[in-house]
Amino acid sequence: MDSTRISLTDFVDFVGRPSMTGKLAKVREIKRRGPYTATSDLYKPVREAIIRTHAAAADKWEIRDHLTRNNAGGRFDNIAEAYLGWWGQRQIGWFEPGWQIGYLQSLPISVNPELGLEIEGRPHLIKLYFKEDPLPHTLSDIAARLMARVLREQTPPGAAVAVLDVRRKRLLCMNDGPDLDILLDAEVAAFTALWAQA
Repeated sequence: MDSTRISLTDFVDFVGRPSMTGKLAKVREIKRRGPYTATSDLYKPVREAIIRTHAAAADKWEIRDHLTRNNAGGRFDNIAEAYLGWWGQRQIGWFEPGWQIGYLQSLPISVNPELGLEIEGRPHLIKLYFKEDPLPHTLSDIAARLMARVLREQTPPGAAVAVLDVRRKRLLCMNDGPDLDILLDAEVAAFTALWAQA
């Protein structure tokens, strides 16, 4: 696959496609779109507002201020309000979540959870999900298992690995069943095979 890196988000989108035709279309989309640019990153302003607020140990309402300063308030008000609703009265601290390129069957996947949060005393490694469609628990489990495998050396002991479906205020912690690694490896094999032919 040369020097191409597949993002965790793209890989989860691939896994979520209900047919091989849909999976092939996703692989072709990734292959043809070119390198990452900030202008094509739809949720970048709200993601950065959330990260900066936590990293600075600021009051949660600072999220709104970050968005306003970056002229992004109106576009992301609903997402910001949903995140603030999820935060609620929780006592939350910050730690660096880590980042790494993981190689699964030679497939390079960029694993970058946005948040490392101590929630009521327990560390959580969290990937943010902002899309309109609800995130099925099966997909959040795949994403969380991938994070856990790639970042195991960087993850605090006893940490929960999760995806936060922000719009629905649902923290989906990994259900680490015995077949999860088998399913993850099967999806990696499918992606690799389609990439070679796309």
